[in-house]
Amino acid sequence: MSNIENKIYKQIGTNIKTARILKNMSQEQLAEQLSKSTNFVSLIERGQTGLSVNTIIDICNILNIEPNALFNGLINYNNEQDKLIINSISNLSNDDKDIINTLINYINTKNTK
Repeated sequence: MSNIENKIYKQIGTNIKTARILKNMSQEQLAEQLSKSTNFVSLIERGQTGLSVNTIIDICNILNIEPNALFNGLINYNNEQDKLIINSISNLSNDDKDIINTLINYINTKNTK
């Protein structure tokens, strides 16, 4: 594994671990829902293995997060405020996202008057 791949895998693994912990889910629970071993989840979170696109999609669905949350810290995005908002929202519950959406709609409607 090259240094670049190693950095990418470690960052994705860290992001998965963070999202999993924020959802109060154990490695065992995530592994069970993925139909994978706990060892596999551990390897992913430590950045010691890559994962397929299908597994990325499954993890995002299970943890109820946007895929961009997994790539946080890897893709250069210049607007720090937008990046902070996007990353913060991706880890919220659906109820909290509904509240944020209502607020955004209110602000957009107010600004168009």
